[in-house]
Amino acid sequence: MARKKLAKLILMTLGILMWGMVSSRAATAASGTLYVVSTGPGDPQHITVKALETIKKADLVLCSSESAKHLQEILKGKKVEDPWKELWWHQGKVWMKDLATFKPEERAKIVAEKKRQRDEYVKRLKTLLAQGKNIALLDRGDPTVYSRSFWLLEGLDPDQVEIIPGMGAMTAAMAALKKCSTGAGARFVAQTAPFGFFGKTDREDLARDLSHYPGTLVFYMGLTEIDNLVNTLQKYNPADLPVAVVYYAGYDDKEKIVKGNLGNILDQLASEKEKFMGIIIVGQCLEGPTFTLGEETKEKPAISKGPDQGK
Repeated sequence: MARKKLAKLILMTLGILMWGMVSSRAATAASGTLYVVSTGPGDPQHITVKALETIKKADLVLCSSESAKHLQEILKGKKVEDPWKELWWHQGKVWMKDLATFKPEERAKIVAEKKRQRDEYVKRLKTLLAQGKNIALLDRGDPTVYSRSFWLLEGLDPDQVEIIPGMGAMTAAMAALKKCSTGAGARFVAQTAPFGFFGKTDREDLARDLSHYPGTLVFYMGLTEIDNLVNTLQKYNPADLPVAVVYYAGYDDKEKIVKGNLGNILDQLASEKEKFMGIIIVGQCLEGPTFTLGEETKEKPAISKGPDQGK
């Protein structure tokens, strides 16, 4: 009798454990995923097949109202929500970009409030994911380069997130120029922005140090700082170092290229009104050979021979 009771107890225990495992797997399987989806730069024709498939299966699509209008045919019939209207703006300004324009005593409060709003929003996303809902967060260009999406994703488990890659603005810009970013013996390609390029303790550290080596500099969000960028680069590089600005890269009806060099590019851009939608590219790749063998560049001196090089 005792053995039968023991055997029955063991079977019940095993049954409970197995039920728990099955339930756990079912719950995991039922969990949704938040997809950060690249919609490419410019026109919708640059979006990938995988991105379209991901949007199609999403229960909720997150994107700016501008993107929703731009992709209205693709998003037809989808539930669309703009998370940035409240999270990204404060008193008519993009708070993260324009934080320095607010009074010093206001800045910490703004950051704290926006973080609180973000955390509340993420809590809601977590609830939807737990219900098995799939969410597509749309991001223009390359979602892994200077993407605000990653600020929004803080607080989510990496296992809940999947990145759907796509064409970036740099690729579209180089395609428009019909040039290779690694051409002319470039030893590096650096993607940066003024707030990262200019150092805090030594403002010109990168401009000075990188000038020793042949390479390609690609600047995002640099048009508002174009004067500072050019004037700084002029200190360490020759005036004839090629520069190009590609406006609205990837937009068939808006794309525009302005070419010059460090010595004349500011004059070339003087009449341009656009101050955001432009990629700045600096380097010999814009005029040199598009393809070189490694052996051809071994003894090549640095492209930069500005007056202050070596300081």
